[in-house]
Amino acid sequence: MRKSKIKFVGLAMIIGLIMPGLIGTNVLAQTPIVKQVPVQRIRMVKEVVKTADNFIILFDASGSMQDLYKDTGMKKIDLAEAMFKGRALRVPELDWNAGLYLYTPWKTFYEMQSFNKEKYGAAIDEMAAYKPSLSYKNQPTPLGNAIKNLDPMLAKLSGQTAVFIFSDGQFTLSQPKIWPVPAAKEIASKYDVCYYLISSAQTPKSEKLVNDLAGVNVCSRVVTFDAMLSRPEYTTGAIYVVRDRALLETQLISKVVGVELDSILFDFGSADIRPEYYDKLDALAKFLEKNPDTYALIEGFADSTGDPTYNLLLSRRRAESVRNHLMQKEIFSAGEANISAIAEKRLVTVWYGPVVPVASNETAEGRQLNRRVRISVGGIN
Repeated sequence: MRKSKIKFVGLAMIIGLIMPGLIGTNVLAQTPIVKQVPVQRIRMVKEVVKTADNFIILFDASGSMQDLYKDTGMKKIDLAEAMFKGRALRVPELDWNAGLYLYTPWKTFYEMQSFNKEKYGAAIDEMAAYKPSLSYKNQPTPLGNAIKNLDPMLAKLSGQTAVFIFSDGQFTLSQPKIWPVPAAKEIASKYDVCYYLISSAQTPKSEKLVNDLAGVNVCSRVVTFDAMLSRPEYTTGAIYVVRDRALLETQLISKVVGVELDSILFDFGSADIRPEYYDKLDALAKFLEKNPDTYALIEGFADSTGDPTYNLLLSRRRAESVRNHLMQKEIFSAGEANISAIAEKRLVTVWYGPVVPVASNETAEGRQLNRRVRISVGGIN
């Protein structure tokens, strides 16, 4: 893993980085015109917005989580604990409720309560040092019971809860028999909960289990163990998102007229990409292809019209539509077309429904701006 500092830049900044190449290929059609003009320049201020009101982590310390991870010399469980501690210490001070539990065997390390990052980090340290009497490898994995245990916790909470479940897709049954998928469906039918399955599944059967768990509602999803370690957006985006707040400043600046990449906007109820954005996505695909160390964060949004669950699903379809377009985009070079070599792992796709609007949902113009996909690029030195 490269140790250079990862920076995120909007697509407008990409144009500044690769403008000479884009002009030469006529991707943007026009040569930029530079002139001194008085403009209202936008200065962006970072603002943190919660995407969940509570979060719970259920750790599986048995099975494949005890395997060494690649050539690190560390077990997966140790890497996961270290990663979550690091991210917990960087989480902004917002009024979450949080819990931390081991379910192989069940043990509480941070009882569901107001989140305190220092105490939560200490609880992760305590869990990392905990050694039960039996070997972890031989521990039963009562995943259904662990999910069932969420019921009394969620009954005392309000708002949406993100539940991170570390699982290798294997489980054992105890008495009474509690099957994981029906238990997850029952919990999802009673509470506003989203499951994030951090999967280390290694067989088709275990992969099917984690996918079935993620399929109990629209907001749940599977994140592979590799993806979780390499892309923090998968975990942080479940509980908060950083948005830009615009401050207008009037300045006399040199401005490039007519060259700008905005968010990808969508028609009402649609996840189809408008033809007017094809050239811009083509420019992005070319940039990613020529810069193999970069990756794109694709965030889907919707306006607030209609059913919230439908809007969440619609924002997911929009993000995936842009992702699929970039993966399948034909890149033209030297008069010949070839399919882009952009791998899916370089396109981090997340979705938030009507959360974080950029304009008022009270007007048609504002709703149009909120029906969008926002793209950022990471990995640029």
